[in-house]
Amino acid sequence: MIRSSTIKVGVMAVVSLALLVAVMIWLRGRGLTPGETYDVLFRDVDGMREGAPVQIMGIRVGFVDLIEPVVINDKYFVRVAFSVTDESIKIPGGSLLSIQQSGLIGEKFLEITPPPLRDVMLITFAKPEKAITAGIPVKFVYEDGVLTVGKVERVERFDDENLTRYKLYYRVTRPGAVMPDKPVHELKMTRQGSYYLLIVSEEPVLTRAPDKELFFTIENPLRMKEFLEVQMASAEALKVTNEKISQLLSDETIATLSSTVKNTEILTARATDVLDSANELIQMANDDLEALVATSEQLADNLVVMSDNINDVIGDPALKQDIRSTVASIEQSTRALNTLLNDPELKKTFELVHDTSRDASELVELLRRTAEDRELQERLDQSLTLLNQSLEKLSRVLDNVDELTADDDADINAILQETRQTTGNLREFSEKLNKRFLLFRLMF
Repeated sequence: MIRSSTIKVGVMAVVSLALLVAVMIWLRGRGLTPGETYDVLFRDVDGMREGAPVQIMGIRVGFVDLIEPVVINDKYFVRVAFSVTDESIKIPGGSLLSIQQSGLIGEKFLEITPPPLRDVMLITFAKPEKAITAGIPVKFVYEDGVLTVGKVERVERFDDENLTRYKLYYRVTRPGAVMPDKPVHELKMTRQGSYYLLIVSEEPVLTRAPDKELFFTIENPLRMKEFLEVQMASAEALKVTNEKISQLLSDETIATLSSTVKNTEILTARATDVLDSANELIQMANDDLEALVATSEQLADNLVVMSDNINDVIGDPALKQDIRSTVASIEQSTRALNTLLNDPELKKTFELVHDTSRDASELVELLRRTAEDRELQERLDQSLTLLNQSLEKLSRVLDNVDELTADDDADINAILQETRQTTGNLREFSEKLNKRFLLFRLMF
C-alpha cells in the first residue's frame, strides 16, 4: 500500500515536471519539434542574446538558437542561427530581418518582415501588340547590369479612348535588393518580345548587386550612440536654422516688412485708382467705338452701292460699244502709224532732216566761233573805217569835179549817184552785219 502510493506520487511528479517544461517551452516560443533553422550574418546584434524570440509581423514563431562572432574574408560578422517552430509559417525569400526592442528597456528580439506588395500605374498611348499579364519579371539596374529581383503578381487594365492604363502589383523577393528612395518605373520589352518592369533610381547612382547566396535582406541595428549622434547633428542644424530665423525676424526686418506692407497697400490703392480710371476711359471710348463701327458699316454700304454702280456702268451696252469702237480706232491708228514708219520715203526724209539738223548745228557752231573771233571783228572795223575815209575823199573829189565842164556834168552826176547808192548799200550791209554779230554774241 505504501509502495503504490510512492509510485503514484512519483508519476504525478514526472507528469507535472513534463507539463511545466512544455509550458515553459511554449511560453518561450519553442516547439516540441526543432522546426526549420536559418543562418544569417549581422554586423551588429545590439545586445540580443541567445533564446531571444523570433517574430513575424508581431507574432512569435521561433527563437534564436546561436549567436557567435565569425571572420569572413578578413571582415568581422555576427552569425545568428534561429529556428521557426511553427510549421504553418513559411518565410518568403527576400524578407527583411531586423533587431527590435520591446519598449525602451525590454528584451531584444528578431523581427521578420515579408516583402511588401507594391503597385504602380503605367500609361501607354496605344494598345500594345502583346498583352501585359501577371508573371512578368521586375528588374533593377546595378553596376553588374540589369538583374531580376521579383515579379508582377497582378495586373489591372483600364482602356480609355486614346490610351491604356495598367496598374501593376509587384513584389521584390530577391535578398538584399532594396528599393531606391525615388524609384522610376519603366515598361520595357526584350529582344524576344516579352515585357518586364524596370525600376531605376531618379538619382544617377548605381549600387553593387547583392550576394546571390543570401536568403534574407539584413537591416543592421542602429546603436544608441549613433542615434544620439544623429540627433545631435539634427539639433545643431535646427539650432542654426533657428538662429537664421531669429536674424530674419529681427526688429529691423519686421520694420522693413511693415513698411513694405504699407507701401504695397498704397501701391494697391493706386493700382485700383488706375484701374478705375482705365474702366472710365474704356466706357468713354465705348461710344466712340460704336460710332466708328456705325461709320464703318455705312462705309461698307457705300462701297456696296458704288460696286453696284460700277457694275451697272460696266454692264451698259452703249459703253461697251464705245469702248470697242475706241479700241478698234486705236488699232487702226497703230496700223497706219506702223505703215507710215515703215515707208522708205519717210525714212529717207528723216535721214535728210537729221543731216540738215547736223549741218545747221555745224553752221551755228561756226557762226558762234566767228562771233567770238576778236581778230576778225577788228579787221571788219578797220575795213569799215577805211571805207568811210575813202568816201570822204571821194566827196572832196566830187566837189572838185563840179568845177568841170557842163558837158561832163550829166555823166559825173550819174557816176556820183551810183557811188552814193553803192555807199548806202555798203552802210546798210555794215549795219546789218553789226546787228548779226550782236545777235550772235547775245545768243552765245
